[in-house]
Amino acid sequence: MAYSALLLGSIGVLAETSDIQRRAFNTAFELNEVDWHWDEETYRALLEVPGGKARLNYYAKAQAVEVDIDALYEAKLEAFETVLAGGVELRPGIADLIAEARTQEMKIGFVTATDPRQVAALLKGLESAIDSSIFDFIGDRTIAARTKPAPDIYNEALRQLDVTANAALAIEDTPESAEAAVAAGIRTLVYPGEQSRDRSFGEGVEVIDVPHVSILRAAPVAA
Repeated sequence: MAYSALLLGSIGVLAETSDIQRRAFNTAFELNEVDWHWDEETYRALLEVPGGKARLNYYAKAQAVEVDIDALYEAKLEAFETVLAGGVELRPGIADLIAEARTQEMKIGFVTATDPRQVAALLKGLESAIDSSIFDFIGDRTIAARTKPAPDIYNEALRQLDVTANAALAIEDTPESAEAAVAAGIRTLVYPGEQSRDRSFGEGVEVIDVPHVSILRAAPVAA
């Protein structure tokens, strides 16, 4: 029995976006005259809070200040979209992985639970490398009742793709996102981004340096 589905998780699995996100937040702070600046160390810690708005809320409470979260998040989205409009590169190994999955006639899911505008911006930025039509499922935060690390978006992907958890392989980039895939009962490999490489990953995952097509040729573990 071979895998039936390749599930690529967070947008950071496809492209290295963490620092783009960080700089977009800082642009939003400047435009809204909020006296914040997130350096790399600060942002690395904040990545433990999934979701841009949640991250802003968490930081505002930690600083004991009131800010217009919606305005900041809107400005951040616009800054992110502007940068990605110029294009972004796929991470190493992802193009080959997608090509092999298509050769094996596997279903391919982009199982992110982020803002739909960020999903659209990323796919637009990657259009010279991949056609978004290759995805049989594309997630976003409007689809799942709870965001990662809850397994909701993965459960929905499995339902829409009509595959069982033990027939799917997930690739994620952060501990929180990997936890969501594991909770859905899916074999999970972690391909950490620059901001996640020094973080601790929980049980039930395998950390890889660069994904190789051979991972799709191994038989999945029986349920």
